[in-house]
Amino acid sequence: MPTTIAEVAARAGVSIATVSRVLAGMPGARPETRERVLAVARELRYRPSGVAQSLKRRATRTLGLIITDIANPFFPDLVRAVEDAAREAGYTVLLCNGADDPEREAAYLELLASRRVDGMIVASSALTERHGRWLATAPLPAVLVNCADAEGRLPAILSDSRDGGRQAAAHLLGLGHGQLGHIRGPRPHAAAAERHAGVLDALADAGVDQQTLVVVEGDGHVAGGERAARELLRLAPNTTAMACYNDLTAIGALRAVRALGLAAPGDVSVVGFDDIDLARYVDPPLTTIAQQTEHMGRWAVRALIGGDGPSPGAEMLPVHLVVRGSTAPPRG
Repeated sequence: MPTTIAEVAARAGVSIATVSRVLAGMPGARPETRERVLAVARELRYRPSGVAQSLKRRATRTLGLIITDIANPFFPDLVRAVEDAAREAGYTVLLCNGADDPEREAAYLELLASRRVDGMIVASSALTERHGRWLATAPLPAVLVNCADAEGRLPAILSDSRDGGRQAAAHLLGLGHGQLGHIRGPRPHAAAAERHAGVLDALADAGVDQQTLVVVEGDGHVAGGERAARELLRLAPNTTAMACYNDLTAIGALRAVRALGLAAPGDVSVVGFDDIDLARYVDPPLTTIAQQTEHMGRWAVRALIGGDGPSPGAEMLPVHLVVRGSTAPPRG
């Protein structure tokens, strides 16, 4: 059986209250008493109850993290950043995978609140109005990553998706591509509309008729990207470049181009968004828009455990173009 605090107190010749104060790091005990209690605790291999400590200080040193989809490599990168920052601060992380299901995410919100986590990080591609209302009145601090609530009531950090879409399309136009296609993300994802607007911005800046842009909606995954790219090339066989919602979509587009007997970037250039680790290892390596994923995760942890707590409002992070082998000037 594990050693009890009463056994430590008896061996050290002090009260249980004194042992509790010493192990909690509280002042009041004489130096020699403190050293004796700590020595006995080490000798008996006593471990204080985490639950009891949490109830006393009304804190669990635990953070909850809800992500949209663990299968999307963008989110594991974010999880790693959150966990690294939390561990450095002496916190642990409870991870919940929403699986792109609003009902499942809502259930996890309630679960984390019932587990008395000290704070909650919601990294979602689509924050529903119901989620936003719940979080704004939640009994614990919460921050958003990769999304924001419409009313600006919650602290949030996200990338400048519109400028990222503009950079992606401007890169393709700058290479000399005249016929662009765009595989946009699912409509519930707020970033999908922003990235699409950025592509339109680049066309307007270059004086290109926006009506020439062929748009097909994907699902944000590889298979969906492949289907969407096939449909795009069926609708506009003269397309020489595609700006894609994210890297998984772009990898699917590369598969479609190759399956149709075309070459990338010889016949069709492809740009992604996110700069996941896999982007540099596909064939050809993927040109993409890089997000500051690690910064997002660390910001979320700092915002929750900082002394003053998180402040409402969104922080927008810049993104940048990473040019690799999937883009080149059009043939001829």
